[in-house]
Amino acid sequence: MKKRPVYYGWFIVAACFAATVCLGEVTWSFGVFFKALENEFGWSRGLTSSTYTFMVIGYAISAIVAGRLSDRYSARPVLLVSALLAGPAIALCSRIETVAQLQILLFVAGLGSGALLSVPSSTVQRWFHNRPRSGIALGVVMAGVGVGALLFAPVINHLIAAYGWRQAFVFCGVFFFVAVGFAALVIRPAVTPVSVRAENGKEGTSQTSLIRQLLRSPQFLVLTGVVMVGVFGFQALNVHLVPFATDAGISPTVAAAALGLAGAFSVVGRMVFGLLSGRLGWRRSLALAQIGVGSSLLLLLLVDQVWILYCFVALYGVSQGARAVSVMGMMGRLFGMRAIGETIGIMMACAQLAGAFGPYLAGYLHDLWGNYTLIFSVLGVALMVCAFPILKFLVAPAEKNDTTGQQARAL
Repeated sequence: MKKRPVYYGWFIVAACFAATVCLGEVTWSFGVFFKALENEFGWSRGLTSSTYTFMVIGYAISAIVAGRLSDRYSARPVLLVSALLAGPAIALCSRIETVAQLQILLFVAGLGSGALLSVPSSTVQRWFHNRPRSGIALGVVMAGVGVGALLFAPVINHLIAAYGWRQAFVFCGVFFFVAVGFAALVIRPAVTPVSVRAENGKEGTSQTSLIRQLLRSPQFLVLTGVVMVGVFGFQALNVHLVPFATDAGISPTVAAAALGLAGAFSVVGRMVFGLLSGRLGWRRSLALAQIGVGSSLLLLLLVDQVWILYCFVALYGVSQGARAVSVMGMMGRLFGMRAIGETIGIMMACAQLAGAFGPYLAGYLHDLWGNYTLIFSVLGVALMVCAFPILKFLVAPAEKNDTTGQQARAL
């Protein structure tokens, strides 16, 4: 009896996972560089944070373009360009002497890394559309961001301590180039009945019309608003968690480990909620995740000992992972597969443009008041409040079509 060949979609999952690991390297680990740059150049926290803001703006710009190109053509050339742009830019950060140089290079790195969420998440959803274990496949790919944080936060901290922040930037750039380039070579277009290229070839501008309809839909606007709040908080905390913890008397090594551990717990959240998506539904999962992230930020204000920091890390990491995978799942259910890459790109670009100012605002308020109490309190409450519009407005017929083959049901 012949063995059935392994479905190539699982190789796609592995390649997309490698790409999102690099996104974790870029987005979760900048905070580890924060105090090294601050100490080297004497920049204020607001000014240091502004360099990350430039990277997020670059990310937002490229997210739309990358998603659209992957819908129309293929993920492979998009990811190859990503590797060629971001890898060298990150490595060249090792040569900076002024804040303007770092801002420009991180902007270019953002342009390169903008493909690393919309392209992998849309690619894997196409390969597993209406197939068993689609939630697990998406959860694995989204888990790469958390794995990247788990690996790179402590590694970068060690490299900074042993060799200096300049060599750490070189390492990050080389790894990004190699890993994303490898992922691009493995990925190929999905062979499914919902081939986007075939549809676009028949209908010409139909994708443009579809995108215009989506942009005007109340559900797109509600989900985009929710994601904007979530990403704003995510970016602010990513950059300022390590400085916050060290201000509270916790060692830089433990603080960097906590940032990486948050990424590890986010992997748990992505995988568990990917598995539970068939039972809970993406909508309920997203509402629970918002409440969890908001509660964790309020808990963070109580941190003055290591064990409280770890309690925060567990709650925040699991909730953040659940939020990330639930947003991607919701988008597939609400808006379909045909323009999924561009839809994700547009929504995440809006969210990242809002999130770009999270680190700067948190740094500015710290410079003004001497602490993070105001920004973390407001963000915690706002994140929890977002659960209401999720449950109230994000009910769609697409949600009734469970990809694991469950009987259709109204949520």
